[in-house]
Amino acid sequence: MVSELEQNFQQASEGVRNINQTPSQETLLKLYSLYKQSIEGDAAGKTPYLKGPVAVAKHGAWAELKGTSKEDAMQSYVNLVRELQGTDTPASFDDKHALAKELLKKPINQEEYDEIKELWKKHSIAEDNRDIDGLISTLSKDCVYEIPQKNKIWHGHSGATEFYNDLLSAFPDIDFRLTNIVIGPQGVVEEARVIGTHEKDWLGFPASGDQIEFQVAIFFPWDTSTRKFKGERIYFHFDESYYEKYGINP
Repeated sequence: MVSELEQNFQQASEGVRNINQTPSQETLLKLYSLYKQSIEGDAAGKTPYLKGPVAVAKHGAWAELKGTSKEDAMQSYVNLVRELQGTDTPASFDDKHALAKELLKKPINQEEYDEIKELWKKHSIAEDNRDIDGLISTLSKDCVYEIPQKNKIWHGHSGATEFYNDLLSAFPDIDFRLTNIVIGPQGVVEEARVIGTHEKDWLGFPASGDQIEFQVAIFFPWDTSTRKFKGERIYFHFDESYYEKYGINP
């Protein structure tokens, strides 16, 4: 016999499609994770890194509910859907795209462009020279280094120092070959081919002693107040055979 909670859950899962207001990404993740926990229980399997940051985020949100009973997850899902259904005023275009509009408002200024470019060059030269102090000098004190695929975050100058020490220890002969770069008032985006000998464990990948190659895309957000970078957001891609070698499921 179907319980009242199960009936409410079924109605909520059907009604969620008819919500007028588009939920935020955070709310969508919460809905997804609660639904999965309600139906399947605790998350199983490895993080699906090869499927991209969205799949990683969804799996991570679900995994955070470990230990939550299916009944509690159902009730939380029902409550959240009802809360969203009670908000019947659709978000305006301006509200939904407020951040993008704010970023696009930033004027293109040749002097600032040159300043950002020179700081990036200073950062890159310091990186090539293994000059940690030089790298840190290009970053704001509250900088954040982030690798979303691995759910790894480092905060401040101490965190950035740890990030670089770990990276350079893992790949002492690391070589960055720039393949693309975009510079604007929001900061710098670069793509690069990376080659290095994997001598120490890094981000959960065991050292192999082999020379490996991978691709990276890095965003350096520009801090207009300190005139420095606010850190880096890094996305990397290995050939699928590399993941398979270490038993990491896509």
